[in-house]
Amino acid sequence: MMKFSHCILFACTAFFLSSCKDDVPATKISGTIIDKHTKELIANASIQVLENGPVTTSSSDGTFHFDNSFLEDIEEVSLDGSASTALHVTHESYRPIEMNIQFNSSLEIGLASKDLPVYYYNRPVQLNDNISTRPLSESSLNRQTIQNLMDKVINDRYKELHSLLIYQDEALIMEEYFFGNNDTIDFENNVIVDKQPAPIQWSRTTPHYIASINKALTSTLTGIALDQHQLQTSAKIASYLPQYASYFEDANKAAVTFESCLTMTAGFRWDEWSSNDLALLWKSPDFGEFVLSRDNMGIGSEWRYNSAIPNLLLKSIENMTGEDVRVWAQDNFYSKLGITNFKWQSQPDGTPEGSARIYLTPRDMLKIGITYLNQGKWQDEQVIPSSYVNECFEIKKSTESGDYSYYFWIRELNGITYLSAEGDGGNYINIFPEQNMVIVITQGLYLKWPSYVTQADDIMGNYILPAIE
Repeated sequence: MMKFSHCILFACTAFFLSSCKDDVPATKISGTIIDKHTKELIANASIQVLENGPVTTSSSDGTFHFDNSFLEDIEEVSLDGSASTALHVTHESYRPIEMNIQFNSSLEIGLASKDLPVYYYNRPVQLNDNISTRPLSESSLNRQTIQNLMDKVINDRYKELHSLLIYQDEALIMEEYFFGNNDTIDFENNVIVDKQPAPIQWSRTTPHYIASINKALTSTLTGIALDQHQLQTSAKIASYLPQYASYFEDANKAAVTFESCLTMTAGFRWDEWSSNDLALLWKSPDFGEFVLSRDNMGIGSEWRYNSAIPNLLLKSIENMTGEDVRVWAQDNFYSKLGITNFKWQSQPDGTPEGSARIYLTPRDMLKIGITYLNQGKWQDEQVIPSSYVNECFEIKKSTESGDYSYYFWIRELNGITYLSAEGDGGNYINIFPEQNMVIVITQGLYLKWPSYVTQADDIMGNYILPAIE
């Protein structure tokens, strides 16, 4: 049975607010931890105030409290107009949960056993991260259809599903994390699955390996850089790669544009999926030199999925801006969205990797999806040029693998067209403009195509999209 952190049962709630009793210490936060089904008191549960706030443990009678002196510096969150904070509650025998609580309240918090085959819904926790949350009951999604989806989850019908987030009509309405592997892809050793010895409980704060979603992020950075320097995608990339000038003496290579790189039509001989080109790339000390040394058949000659090309774009951005591209990307994109908890690995020469090897939390993935949903705006700031966002929503090349844009895919499911940033293993940022929705999915089925595609399509096509009323 798949184990997971948040559970849904619409007839029940995860916790109950009650007025403070006389025997409860005069603290801002106190309560009792109980077993949701047996009603037994739970000792030794860990209760932490978010984010990274004080921690306490429930006593033998299940009670806990925080002294006011420990809460003086915690950050308050406004939830439905009331001052509150948030708690993260864990116990080795129970599923962890997060919840918002109002100050000066005593809580009875019910935990569900990890072995209990029941799914209980919790409203996503409201934080000061500029993502609004709302109960599922206040959304346009049919609750029974979502319940049916989660019935499949608890019966282990989906393999290595790690998280599922649904954002609709300006609010996060579902945020679920599950127990699963912590595998990645080992590129240095012939592109194999790097299996970790122990699975983990995935959570809101754990960055997940998202593979080729990084290509969509490289596309985003390229769009921002071109706009800042008043350049079009038709500009020649050779002007911004002087360290490789000798390769651009070839006329076909000299003609390579940002557009052709972003659409995988740059013309270099490459076979990503049925040869060892990708493995050889990772044995090369210089990704740029490796791809530029390949024969070029002319831009637009054919579509070739090529994981070396996005790395050229990051090198060109560094030369274009005159800054370390990692620092520039942080200043001009990631920090603007409040994205700080991520891991971005490097090419052999130290330049950040542009095709894969990046880890983001699902909430930060959601922020990126929301920004594209809002025409490049995050909190009223135009972070990504709206004209570039519009270009990303246009089909640039129809291929056997699907319709392609600037390192995004344009997909259709149930007659609904959406923009998709996709990574091996089953990692997705899916943006549905007409439905005002973003769906984030993380999975750990690395190098197991098409299994992860089938799972994601089933989750969205047979449950989430039909649930829209």
